[in-house]
Amino acid sequence: MMTQNDIKINITENALAQISLIKEHDYTVADMEFRLKIDGKGCGGFDYALGFTPKEKDDIVLEKKLNEKIIHIHIDPFTAFYCQEGELDYIQDFEVDREGFQFINSNEKSYRGKFFKNETKLPQF
Repeated sequence: MMTQNDIKINITENALAQISLIKEHDYTVADMEFRLKIDGKGCGGFDYALGFTPKEKDDIVLEKKLNEKIIHIHIDPFTAFYCQEGELDYIQDFEVDREGFQFINSNEKSYRGKFFKNETKLPQF
């Protein structure tokens, strides 16, 4: 069984600050924890769900410190198996209308089932 010591996810200060801000000011997530979860898989790789959900019994909990606050990131065992290394960030770029949490999985390689539209036949592997 995996533990938090097996997971090497860098969580940026921006992400920690935003998680803390939401927990502090949004009463609807008072009894919830921030979660990283695999939400599906497409041709480009995994899709991730990032947000607040109730705690689950088998969660692996990452504890990170921001100033004097302890921030918890919950990961289910399935997600933890595939997301052992990566970076969780909070992006805020108003010039291109882009804002939100982003996870980059260091373990994810390019998906071998990808088909490129400009090619006339499937790639050979």
